[in-house]
Amino acid sequence: MATYNRIMSSLKILRELDSILDFSRSSNQLLIIFYLSSTNKETSISELAAKLKLSRKSILDSIRKLERKGLVEKIYREDDIYLALSEKGKDYMKKLMAILSTRHEAQLPSTETALKVMTRINIGHELVTAYRIYRALIALGFSVKEHMSLKDLSRHMGLSMERAKSYLDAFSASPSRLFRRISTPSGVFYRLDKEGKRILYYSPHYLASRKSRIYRFLSKLFRTPWLDEIIGRFSLVVVPLISLGSIIAGLLGGELTASLFLGMGSMLYMLIILFLLRIKP
Repeated sequence: MATYNRIMSSLKILRELDSILDFSRSSNQLLIIFYLSSTNKETSISELAAKLKLSRKSILDSIRKLERKGLVEKIYREDDIYLALSEKGKDYMKKLMAILSTRHEAQLPSTETALKVMTRINIGHELVTAYRIYRALIALGFSVKEHMSLKDLSRHMGLSMERAKSYLDAFSASPSRLFRRISTPSGVFYRLDKEGKRILYYSPHYLASRKSRIYRFLSKLFRTPWLDEIIGRFSLVVVPLISLGSIIAGLLGGELTASLFLGMGSMLYMLIILFLLRIKP
């Protein structure tokens, strides 16, 4: 369980970092902030271009994007433009290195190893990709229908429709065919392929649904496999009902009856929430 919680915590941080810098599309930006984090001095555009073997135009284009995201700061001098990580950029790198480093390497990279860390970035990207695909697999596996629209899947994956489509299409072709894409006049839909179903049957969420009838019932009732969404939607229904019930009980039986109803209802609500939290699919 400790390993599971650690992995989920790491994935949560990776999602946060990936939302700032899209790992799959921002390799030049990643190279730049890795290099800047490896030196304690301000670095010129010319030095970056030479060290990273990128054109000055590519560097400037990436810098504009990094500056908009608040990750770097520009320093204008007579001979060139110099760059340094902002406080937000330093915090970003600390979080990223904590995820990508081993227990004994949780620090910013040295100049000699800065570029080699890109291998770990690729691992980080694979983790994020696996997480997105897993979300799509589970959403389809728990769906009432055998297929789901791109719009609905993108919501489950936590991505825009464009980015969700790029993930899903990549795994809708051999050799990693997990989904089948269905194009209709009403839109694009996806369903699980044979290999996708095989992975689904070994997933923690599917196994949890097999063991817990309550989880299976609530996931169908609220049309979501995600425990946080189930708890949220369950609370939106139950809490107002408990409040309304206590008001009615008070009108019919007095203050004591209302207090007893409210207390028993609240206790039952908390017991169900605690039970759901113990499932931890």
